[in-house]
Amino acid sequence: MAKTITITFWRDDYSGPACLEYSWVPEGLRRNIQLMPGQQEDTNTDSVDDDLNPSHVEVYVATNNDAASVERWQFPSGGPGKTPVASARVEIYQERMEIVGTVTYEDGSTASDTAKLDPFGRPCPTEQDSK
Repeated sequence: MAKTITITFWRDDYSGPACLEYSWVPEGLRRNIQLMPGQQEDTNTDSVDDDLNPSHVEVYVATNNDAASVERWQFPSGGPGKTPVASARVEIYQERMEIVGTVTYEDGSTASDTAKLDPFGRPCPTEQDSK
């Protein structure tokens, strides 16, 4: 049996390509969302085992327009919430060089965290590379 969790990847400047490689903690299965030039956001709906109760989102790489990126960032900060994560949203604000991650827990509460972006792009993994 499996349950689903959704994640949305959004960016303010969508003139070029972007990607997000992430996993649900503690599952550790790398997944990714690729955004094409002109595409502002996309959502993945992931199937996970019923007994997996995600506490955080691990971002391996998030990059936008070869101009802003972050590597190895986990959100939200701190210990696990009272209830498992039901959905997440990752937003890249290239204009202010910041990434924002928000999780919504199964009880409806939310937690957010931010990190500074590096002023350069990083390679996007492809489906074939994510073994």
